[in-house]
Amino acid sequence: MNHLDIKIRNERPGDYNAILRLTYEAFLTLNYPGKRRMDEHFLIHLLQNSKYVIPQLCFVAEHEGEIIGHILYTKSSFTRPDKSETDTITFGPLSVLPKHHRHGVGAALVRHSMDKAQEMGFKAILITGVPDYYPKLGFKKASEYGLIIPDFPMPEAFMVYELEQGYLAGGGTYSGWAPEFDAAENDDAGYETFNRNFMKEYYPDQLNLRPFFDNDVPLMARWLYLPHIAPWYEHPEDWLNEIRNRHGEFSFLTHLIAEINGQPIGFCQYYDCYDARELEDWGIPILAPKEVYSIDYLIGEQEYLRRGFGKEMIRQMLEIIRSMGAKKVIVQPDKDNASSNKSLLANGFVWNKNLYMFDLEVSRNG
Repeated sequence: MNHLDIKIRNERPGDYNAILRLTYEAFLTLNYPGKRRMDEHFLIHLLQNSKYVIPQLCFVAEHEGEIIGHILYTKSSFTRPDKSETDTITFGPLSVLPKHHRHGVGAALVRHSMDKAQEMGFKAILITGVPDYYPKLGFKKASEYGLIIPDFPMPEAFMVYELEQGYLAGGGTYSGWAPEFDAAENDDAGYETFNRNFMKEYYPDQLNLRPFFDNDVPLMARWLYLPHIAPWYEHPEDWLNEIRNRHGEFSFLTHLIAEINGQPIGFCQYYDCYDARELEDWGIPILAPKEVYSIDYLIGEQEYLRRGFGKEMIRQMLEIIRSMGAKKVIVQPDKDNASSNKSLLANGFVWNKNLYMFDLEVSRNG
């Protein structure tokens, strides 16, 4: 890991816009079973001026004058078996710009803020987060302390850090968190209004790719049966089965939704052909993983057809796959699907009498 030269300072009111955009971009790739949507930036918005926020523990990380990381703390509590309330604190979202992931920025923010929290007299930190990440920073499973969140679908993601040894002894039920967390997850109408305004302000008229979430399944089910899509996506129930099992049997597929101004307009996916070699025959040897990828894509909303968005969707997927070190991307669209073929050619794909191929090594070196 190459650590960056960063400056950590307290968050200021003028940082809000940068933090909002940072949070959105930081969580663009986060997806897990049961995730309905990407609402971390909505949470940041809701927590503005909340009485639960602890301003002295809200920090940003700067690199060369740019805010690249952020951590925010709120007051929380848990109920002990004797019904008494015990004060704790909670952080989240913890955000780092994707281009600076794995450079120690998040860890530096966590450690710096925990030191300050201890100086301020706080006794314990309770979080829900990535189970593979936070134990490296000293966090332990809350279950080891007898702490639970009722009906929480991912108990392994509930973790704690004692700032005072023995403070959590006896356990209890974590239920006293800022109400804005529930609002961010459950206020669908508020989220839709906020997100569309956010996208129009920060990414006006840009096509953005984001993870496919549970809320997108009904939308995809509608798209697959539309007249301009159905001829090219036969057996729609098979496609929907893949999507519903995207965290299980079909986890080798990366499913994405294309949005413009917060409006979902299309679907795309990419995958390593080595993982799918038993499902498809491309007519070329697939000898090793992470060398040859394939893609699928569609524009679901008719008013966005023939406006160059299919071409842009493919371009962005090529950038993602190129960054993973792959060598080639191959596609086999229906020969009669003129729009799809045109978008591939516009992105530099070459037809080899069997499939379209894009040589990432040539484009990388060129």
